[in-house]
Amino acid sequence: MRKKVFVFMGGPSSEHSVSLVSGAGIVRALDAHKYDVHPVLIAQNGEWTWGSKALTPYQIQNFSVNFFAGAENDMQKKMRPSLEELKPVDIALLALHGRFGEDGHIQAMLEYAGIPYTGSGLLSSALAMDKIKSKEIYKANNIPTANFRVWQSENFSKELIEEAFKNLGSPLVIKDPLGGSSLGMGFAKNVDEAGKLCEKLFEHSSRLLAEQFIAGQEASCGYIEGCEPLPPTEIRMTTREYFDFEAKYNGEVIEITPAEFSEDLIKEIQNIARKAHQALDCEIYSRTDVRIDKSGKVFVLETNTLPGMTPTSFLPAQAKHIGLDYSTLVETLLEKSLTKSTGR
Repeated sequence: MRKKVFVFMGGPSSEHSVSLVSGAGIVRALDAHKYDVHPVLIAQNGEWTWGSKALTPYQIQNFSVNFFAGAENDMQKKMRPSLEELKPVDIALLALHGRFGEDGHIQAMLEYAGIPYTGSGLLSSALAMDKIKSKEIYKANNIPTANFRVWQSENFSKELIEEAFKNLGSPLVIKDPLGGSSLGMGFAKNVDEAGKLCEKLFEHSSRLLAEQFIAGQEASCGYIEGCEPLPPTEIRMTTREYFDFEAKYNGEVIEITPAEFSEDLIKEIQNIARKAHQALDCEIYSRTDVRIDKSGKVFVLETNTLPGMTPTSFLPAQAKHIGLDYSTLVETLLEKSLTKSTGR
């Protein structure tokens, strides 16, 4: 009997467009002989669109987000519906990124409705999404991460910026702790630049994370429970100085999988990805981003509980090298989540 799978994509976060690409790729990867597939589009204004009929094999194979506009007669639309309206369903396959999708909100809603879902639970999702809380957990578990300061809008001052430059160095990496996909962040080389950046970021967050910049190389490494270690991806800059949103999505980096690092460094990155996953109590899979300083020491930047799942994203590229092609990877994550949901 085919399992009924709802694929959630979109969402209200700044990573909406990336999520749509992940969601479309996931739908196309699902086997119509094993699953009844129902895509669910969450618009940025909070409107949900979904169909009562499962996609046909042809619709799965050729799926794109244009489907939601082209099949309006068979669609239900509602602002923030009750999840009871979507049932019955065997599992929600989450292709959401950023706020609402990756921070524990949708996970809490699904648990309350009794609907199993892919990936980490609500607490680990919330902790990993909050870069301040996750860094505190890394430090408590002896996982190396860059030195940092936490700034609150209510008592923010120029003196705090000056102290950070004095003790953390230049440039400073300044982030909205709940931002994602390299959005809500920037680099400041002096006090004036930092002040202007903070003014902008404080419009959206009452807390900011100021972090020491680790000069060196950047990499990202996925982790899948019960699978052999994934090879890390090396991220080489081409035209930009820093790996920010524009660099990530405008093709201004070279991504090398497997990374061209020494065997010892690769093992260290894999080990840290596993430790970060476990320290945050993540489930099924995650991806941890790191910096490697000039001496070869690895520092964790963040852990993603719902990493990008476009066909060219880091995790699928890494999984391919351990024998999991894209379709097999999607099915593996789905089936592992279904198995684990019985004990959640």
